[in-house]
Amino acid sequence: MYLPQEISNARVLISVKTYPNPSTTYDELVCNAGFLETGEWIRIYPVQFRALPYDQQYSKYDWIELNLIRNSKDFRQESYRPRSGIEEEIRTVGKIPTGRTRDWAERKRFALREVFTSMNDLVKLAKAQGVWKSLATIKPKEIVKFEIKADTRDWKPTIQDSLRQMSLFAQSKGGRELEVVRKLPYRYYYHLLTEGDDKPRRMMIFSFRYRGTSNRTQTSV
Repeated sequence: MYLPQEISNARVLISVKTYPNPSTTYDELVCNAGFLETGEWIRIYPVQFRALPYDQQYSKYDWIELNLIRNSKDFRQESYRPRSGIEEEIRTVGKIPTGRTRDWAERKRFALREVFTSMNDLVKLAKAQGVWKSLATIKPKEIVKFEIKADTRDWKPTIQDSLRQMSLFAQSKGGRELEVVRKLPYRYYYHLLTEGDDKPRRMMIFSFRYRGTSNRTQTSV
């Protein structure tokens, strides 16, 4: 365990946002990951991103500030949750822009602080007792192909009903009305090779950014 049990006023540079995932308990949830100011990876879950007040919503490569506590339900060393749960205040306190020249130098200072070239090495660290590493930057030897696979276009009826009920409950408590998040009708994968691989690995993409890609793809078919 290389990070403390609790981190008060943690400043996190957001580099990963997953697409909202329905939850029968908290409406819909997003998993975030990024870097502490000291450079360590950290995962933040759960976050009700779309339900946050507008002034608390943030983008990739924004610096956010919140109180965190280690997630006791997740053994992975980087996993934390907001100390006050979904009620935790999240403050956007800065951003690392690329500017007109698209200069990634400052972002790279965090994202490329530790780069792996072998998935086998990462798997060993993920299984190592007391390490259980689960977040990392990896540089593949070769990207073999990009795959788009059709998926079901709608949430299961039980999930849709649950989400609508929770949205109505939130409105009764003074919250904003939210449309049921659109289910992605496609799944996205990279097929890639890393050092030591004898065949390509199929890696699924969970990024929030692919929501727009999926919507454009759906419109064109």
